[in-house]
Amino acid sequence: MKIRIVTIVALCLATLGSVKAQIRLDPYYPYSKFTVGAGIGFSTLYGNLDHSTSQPVGRLNLDYNLNAWTYLELQFQHGALSNYETKNSWTNGMNSYNKFSAFDLSLKVSMGQLFKYPRNFFSKTIFGIYGGVGGGYMFNNVSNITQKFKKSDKFLITDYNPNNIKTRTSNFFIPFTLGWNLHLTRRCMFNFNYQFSYAFSDYLDGYNFQQPTANNKYNCMFSVMSFGLNFYVGQVGSVRDPYNVDRAQKRKGSK
Repeated sequence: MKIRIVTIVALCLATLGSVKAQIRLDPYYPYSKFTVGAGIGFSTLYGNLDHSTSQPVGRLNLDYNLNAWTYLELQFQHGALSNYETKNSWTNGMNSYNKFSAFDLSLKVSMGQLFKYPRNFFSKTIFGIYGGVGGGYMFNNVSNITQKFKKSDKFLITDYNPNNIKTRTSNFFIPFTLGWNLHLTRRCMFNFNYQFSYAFSDYLDGYNFQQPTANNKYNCMFSVMSFGLNFYVGQVGSVRDPYNVDRAQKRKGSK
């Protein structure tokens, strides 16, 4: 996993270096009413079992841009969530694999426009940093699930039975998102997206208990880190950057 993360970071740095010459440095930002995009990434599951196994996840998105800095995003994700428990005093080992599909709608804001700062190359690259929150619904199909547990005097947990195991469920969730759009061209953007989601369910891994006691008070959570491309659809115009324009007018007036 560490090698995978290092490789991804290296690719991002290489991409940034290769597109430096293409970043628009004038006081206008490309803008269109609609954006479409796609990406691929890896998931992490925070469930009832101690260890998460990273799994591939694909995503598609359609954005309606309310203005250059605020937009609504409809996203579809399809992939897997997986976790496991090693052999210990209460189980001989447990596994689960959830092949899920999810839809969510989020309101996102490009945070680069919330602050007034000099517009240079560095600030141009961070213009596309965004954050958002929304709501979603997902469908879970859990397989490879362990249904047998150890019985001992130390762990007499009556909840370890098939009645507390579900393999097909659906639930709402709340996604919290941080990401970055970097303009490669006037129409195309490189996208990094990290989404952390709180699920209104404890069955994302098929289990409804919190080891080593059965008094579970917590729902599952999961995250997806992805990389991809976004494209403006239709006519691409420009939005004036007021800070750069103000500076340009002041320089012109001082001459």
